[in-house]
Amino acid sequence: MNRIIPLQFILLIFYLNCSAQQIPNNSFENWSGGEPNSWNTSNQSIPLLGTITTVSMEATDPQQGTAAAKLTTKKIAIPFGSTYKIPALLTLGKLNLDMINQTASVSGGYPFSGKPEKLTGYFKYQPVNNDKCIIGLGLFRWNNGTSDTLGYGVVDTFGTINSWTRFEVPVYYLKEGTPDTLNIIILNSNPLDGADHTGTVMWIDNLSFEYGTVGIEGIAHDKGIKIYAEPYGRHLILEFAFDKQENMDISLFNLAGVETNHWKLSVQQSTEHLDVGNLLPGTYVIRISSGNRIIDTRKITILN
Repeated sequence: MNRIIPLQFILLIFYLNCSAQQIPNNSFENWSGGEPNSWNTSNQSIPLLGTITTVSMEATDPQQGTAAAKLTTKKIAIPFGSTYKIPALLTLGKLNLDMINQTASVSGGYPFSGKPEKLTGYFKYQPVNNDKCIIGLGLFRWNNGTSDTLGYGVVDTFGTINSWTRFEVPVYYLKEGTPDTLNIIILNSNPLDGADHTGTVMWIDNLSFEYGTVGIEGIAHDKGIKIYAEPYGRHLILEFAFDKQENMDISLFNLAGVETNHWKLSVQQSTEHLDVGNLLPGTYVIRISSGNRIIDTRKITILN
């Protein structure tokens, strides 16, 4: 017999999970101190020259919402010194920029434990002197002070693109496991070809992740459970890490409150693949409980 849970409960879960973002400040709507919130940029404060702004807010023609990010390659001349070219860069990690030696590195990132199929977004591009832009991402897992690269994706593009155009960056997975850190890097210019690309401009907006046939809003944390979707498959993957054996009841409900799937598992340290191939596209709620204790609930979207 199907179990029924109150519609009010379903709507509450729906409301709580709808606000979850896959990528922080993904449409560059929020800015403070001249930079998009949650992102680091190549903007520099230089003695005697002030602030060199390579990344700025574009409010005249965003792809959606009220703002986008504008990335512009600049050239600066140090008094009684040399001339330097500064490409524009956006990253979720920490940017370490050495202008004197014209080197840069990026480290760290944003806490994240999903396994997306691809990164998508919209951009415009006006290159100078055969320039090209690069959009890339990495998914990492920290282990005893070092990070393992679990997945990555990168595309580069050249040629003028005057209207907002959708891009896709497929994610390729190198290792099994769940990442704990995400970094996205957007570079508007090629700093390695020796050419002068001063004036190259790139606009970027409306970033998002796609998760194949199963999409999950929010990832379980700090409860001994991680939930994510299998790219290209119709499975939910649950990773359990409990101190002792737990008996789990896992249920999926449609938005009418009717249970569509139910599993009973005895777990401690394991990874379980739950087949949801019987479900039609739509929105569902997963509920994980042990005895009378509800451990986790969240919204699940079956895309196709």
